[in-house]
Amino acid sequence: MKLFLRITGAVLLVFGLFMIIASISINVIQSREKESALASFYEAQPIPETEEMSEDGLKTVSLEDGDDTLFGTDDILYVVRIPKIDSKEPVKEGTNKSALSASLGHEPNTASPGEVGNCVIAGHRNYNFGKYFNRLDEVEVGDEIFVDTRDTTYKYKVSEIKVVNPEDIEILDPTDDEQLTLYTCTPIYIATHRLVVIAKRTEENA
Repeated sequence: MKLFLRITGAVLLVFGLFMIIASISINVIQSREKESALASFYEAQPIPETEEMSEDGLKTVSLEDGDDTLFGTDDILYVVRIPKIDSKEPVKEGTNKSALSASLGHEPNTASPGEVGNCVIAGHRNYNFGKYFNRLDEVEVGDEIFVDTRDTTYKYKVSEIKVVNPEDIEILDPTDDEQLTLYTCTPIYIATHRLVVIAKRTEENA
């Protein structure tokens, strides 16, 4: 009996270690894929140029440093950046398992950034700190959210935060202004409700 228990314990230990390693490996792969996609995303567009005057009075052209608001990969619609929580996540179309496995997902039939209406984006609360919408609960009213599209960056300011039941689909309703709605499961690990962050477009672009 003792031998059986020892063997069973060893098997469970090995299985547990395997599951931990597999989970870490998947997260590492997803993280690398995301960073690669974001890099391709921003590098695909030319960096804006500025004109300067040289000492001899001739105009010279230089590239602006630090401008990474443009991108151009086909499967990524745009990138959502939330400086408050150091979040920078690509967004793909759809909220199915495939779309949300490695990115945020744009709810079909809702507005796109820059359009009048409600642009709704869903994301998982990944167990790794800082992944996807893991830290969305740290966002506060007044915080800024940026959406980098293919040709511009839209700026939003958080106006409302609430927790709703999964059945409350009113968060998908269209609006008469330019609204950005982010939602994810809450509490983390339990996921009985939905955390909803609503932001309104500011007049100026970033």
